[in-house]
Amino acid sequence: MHMIKKAIGVGFPLLLLPWLSACGTDAYLVPPQARNAPKEILMDQQAVEQRMQSIQFNLTRAITTEESAVIQDPTYAEGYSRLAQLFWQNHEPQAALVEAQKACQLQPSNVTYWNNLGQLALNTHHLRTASTAFHEALSHDPTNWTAYVGLGQVAIAQHQPNLAHVDATKALEFGGPQGPVFDLDGQVNQLKGNWNNAATFYRDAIAANPNWWQGYYDLAVVEIHWGEISLAEQNLRQALTDNPGSSSAWLLLQSLPQTNKS
Repeated sequence: MHMIKKAIGVGFPLLLLPWLSACGTDAYLVPPQARNAPKEILMDQQAVEQRMQSIQFNLTRAITTEESAVIQDPTYAEGYSRLAQLFWQNHEPQAALVEAQKACQLQPSNVTYWNNLGQLALNTHHLRTASTAFHEALSHDPTNWTAYVGLGQVAIAQHQPNLAHVDATKALEFGGPQGPVFDLDGQVNQLKGNWNNAATFYRDAIAANPNWWQGYYDLAVVEIHWGEISLAEQNLRQALTDNPGSSSAWLLLQSLPQTNKS
């Protein structure tokens, strides 16, 4: 149990933006270290692998098409933003980051582009770039709750729960009771060791956004901490229903039988 809790840690970055919800460096093609998983999980993984391989050809064609568009019009900011999304889906996070930065340079007042850049930078552990991008978004829209959630995630990654709580409060003020806001509060409490409060916020996140994988995944982490393996498995499978490309969820799921035996 201790080894698993150490591996999963706390404060995983959320994938808030719709086009980041099920792809990127967390994307899944049967993780090698999971090859010895129980038969049922391996069958699930193989089905997902086939599904993801089936879209690879179309993804490559989309990248080529979008690259042609920005070559023809180098000022086409939306094209660079789309390329960032496509590169992320194609497991090329650094290339995605470069294209997202180009979109921001071309349209520096576009809050969505700054938030996209911030989330990409956060998920690739470029925390300074992420913080700058979210602050830029707020400079153009001081009420943008997504940017506050992003800043809260940066604070969590830097092990600053009090600062993250301030950002979560701002996000709730401007965004209302939304899943990402609740999940951020859950991460704040988890980082402080307040596991009961964290679980409450994760359940609130699920209630607010029942089709979003992150709340289920984070709640499963708490349940593993408590030794509630069956509940953790249910929530991980629910997370994978929405985000079948999450290697972290698959690896955590395949570890559960080992946890149950310990």
